[in-house]
Parts: sequence; structure tokens; C-alpha cells
Amino acid sequence: MTERIPAPGKLPYPNDQYNEDYWPRGWEQLTDLGAEQVEELGNFFRDRYVGKFVNETFKVSEIYILSSESDRATASAQAFAEGMFQLNQCNSNGAARKAPVPIHTTGTEDEDFLLKPTSTDCPEYDQYFTEKASDLLNELATKYADLYLFLANVTGFGPGITTDNVADLSNVKREIAHNLTQPNWFSQTWPQYDGNTTLDIISEIDRQVRLNEFSLDNLHKFRGGFLLGDWLQRAKNVANKSQSDPSKMLLYSSHDGTLLSLLYSLKIADDEQIPYAAAIIMEIYEGDVGSFEVEIYYRKNGNLIPKIVPGCDQACPVNKLYDILQDNAYFSLDKVLKVSFFSAKLQLFFAVLEMQSWQKK
Repeated sequence: MTERIPAPGKLPYPNDQYNEDYWPRGWEQLTDLGAEQVEELGNFFRDRYVGKFVNETFKVSEIYILSSESDRATASAQAFAEGMFQLNQCNSNGAARKAPVPIHTTGTEDEDFLLKPTSTDCPEYDQYFTEKASDLLNELATKYADLYLFLANVTGFGPGITTDNVADLSNVKREIAHNLTQPNWFSQTWPQYDGNTTLDIISEIDRQVRLNEFSLDNLHKFRGGFLLGDWLQRAKNVANKSQSDPSKMLLYSSHDGTLLSLLYSLKIADDEQIPYAAAIIMEIYEGDVGSFEVEIYYRKNGNLIPKIVPGCDQACPVNKLYDILQDNAYFSLDKVLKVSFFSAKLQLFFAVLEMQSWQKK
């Protein structure tokens, strides 16, 4: 996920004054701050992999970058590539040193099962959520009834305000990051809620609501299962030496919901929301005797965090990882479509990296 602007018609709240005129590039576009965050992630990839695992300059046989169709995802992929391959550097003549890196897209945004599964229509997900997870929304409305009544008036939502409306108010943090002054009521404290501010409480509600979309087994499988299946199958391909295109690195540029559903499908979620410019990284190593092991990392807020799938060690044999996680995965689009009930049309954010056959030293 990268820093972005609220969607058109979806301001954090009806009375919000910061319309599209306040955003130079328009709605839903990557901002300069977001581009800086993603370029820093690319710099990290450069330090870790370039010249050590992949070529100093982009090589099409080694690396493939696939993005969702979203403008901000493709722009993020471009900014990432600039950081990873130092594309914005100049040579001694003052000319650009390197050509742009090709960014591929899935070709559709509304029914993208791989990199934007939260955009797909899945009746079984909706039914399961209603039966198993929707109670949280009512519980939060009851717990924070005083706050909801207050917010109904000041935001313009009115008496029909919902928990989803309250959670969406957390999007003002994007405005705050861009130095747009907020009404005083966001900093108002609430003694009945442990003295927290309105913004603090809204942020916690948003966290719970977002995690609630993916935390149960079937929910994260419906949303992240196809991407997990893609990961597991590619790991198998590396282990049996059938992975050739690309030969070393596959990069996906996607969205926070995609990463969150993948973390839960991998059984390594930390019950926190996805920060901007985060990455889930899978590295596959070939051992001395031809065995293959997987290591998974989560890079967030500038820190690289090793993640251990329950039942595995940090270095987990490919076949063992596959056996542990296969029930959380879909391995074909046909299986996904049987759940979604409609025909296919066919988005990590550098949220996902797969390393192919990198031998440990």
C-alpha cells in the first residue's frame, strides 16, 4: 500500500472541505510523499539484491513486475523501479543513465483475483461475513454510542451513521500527512473512552473493522487464497527447476487489502494494519544437497521482520510449507470462480517478492 488520496465521492466525511482541488494530481493518485516512500523501498531492494542476486541493471529474463490496473499501483511500481535500479541518476554527460523498466498490469481493476481481490464480487464471502463477522460492527456501535452520536452531527453523516462510516474517517490521516489542518473535534478527548482523542478512537475502530474483513479462515481464503496459491505453486516450480520466466524475481504491486489477506492466509498476520510502502517477501534458497527452503519477511516502517509460519522454522522446506498452507489456497481460477459465481475476466505491493533459487553463502 502506498500513500494516496481519497477516492472521488468518498471523502472521509460529507462535511470535509478538502475536495479534489487540494490534490494536485487528482483523486486516487500517488502523491509525491508516496513516491518517496516507495522509492525508499526500492533502495532497500537494491541494497539487498542488486549485484548480489540480480543484475546491476534491469534484465528482462530475470525480473518481471506485475501491477494491478490501479493508477497508484502502476505509479508505485515505477517509483519502486527507480529506487531499485537508480533510474533517476545521470551519467557524466548529464543524460539519464538507464531506460525505464517495463511495468505490466493485470488488465482489469474490478475483477482482479490475484492483486486486487477485495474488488471482486464474491457472494460466499459476503454471506460468510454476515454470518460470522458482522457482529463486531454492532458491538463497536454500542460501545462507542456517545461518539457515534457526536460524529453524526459534526461530519454530516447524520443519524444513519454506520461503523464503516466511522472507520472511513481515519482517512483524514492522509490529509494530516499533507499538512491540511483538521477541525478541533478530531483532537477532542473522551473521558469515558480512557481519555483518548476522537482521532485515536476512530483509528482503533478502523483497525478492528479492517482486520475483521480477513481474520477468519474462510474470509482470508476468499480474498487471499488465489495469491497464496500463486506463491506456493511458484515455490514448487523453483524447487523442481521449472521456473524460468522470470528466472530470478517476480514483483507484484498491489493494495493493503491484498497484503492483509495474504498475511492471514500465510498465518503470519500481526493484527495491525498495513503501513504505506510495505512488502511481503518470499525468498527461496537452494541448499548444498539440492534441497529448497523458503524464508518469509515482512518489511514495514523501514524494518525487515522475519516471519515464521506456524509448524515451520524460519527456513522452511518448500514441500513442508506447501503442505501446511495448501488448505488456505486456491490453485486455479476455476476454483475461485466456483466460489464467486460468475465468469472470469481476468492485482504485492512490492508487497510481494519471490526469490528464485538463491543459494545461501
